[in-house]
Amino acid sequence: MKKKIFALFSVFTLVFSFASIASAAGATAEMKAAIEKGLKDAHYDYKKGSIEISDVQTVPNEDKKLNTSEIVVGMGSYKTKRDNIFSFTHKEIVFYNPKDNKMLTEQEVAKAGPELQKYKKDNESETGTKMDYVVVLLLLALVLLVPLYLLTIWEKGQYLTTKFKIKNNLYNHTKEFN
Repeated sequence: MKKKIFALFSVFTLVFSFASIASAAGATAEMKAAIEKGLKDAHYDYKKGSIEISDVQTVPNEDKKLNTSEIVVGMGSYKTKRDNIFSFTHKEIVFYNPKDNKMLTEQEVAKAGPELQKYKKDNESETGTKMDYVVVLLLLALVLLVPLYLLTIWEKGQYLTTKFKIKNNLYNHTKEFN
């Protein structure tokens, strides 16, 4: 009985692990390349190759100006790095036109239809920017560590040359003061 339960549990684990991998796929290489190109144009400090697109859906387009019948929409996560110190992680909704193979802006898809608006409304709580504070905090720690070093280690060795000269009578003193 235990062997059957263990075998059944193993099969379920195996099936569900592949099911999550299969559902995560969806963003094509062309879509990633077009969105990466659009992000490079929008952000001068975009970190190349950092785009990850999840929750990809295809929605119909009702706007005649876009010249496409469908729009691919997904949650894009990418990084930017300013001055090699300040690193940001951005998460936003990205839009892709598969017919013209280009990234669309939010202004271009404003009149695309109710399904796209519903997707935006459902996922707006997941969007935002987060700063990675590790490097900044290390630099701020130096403000505390450098004075501490100067007060403890460097201060002890500051007058060593004077002590050496007195011990070896380099000042040519013949008298000792106790």
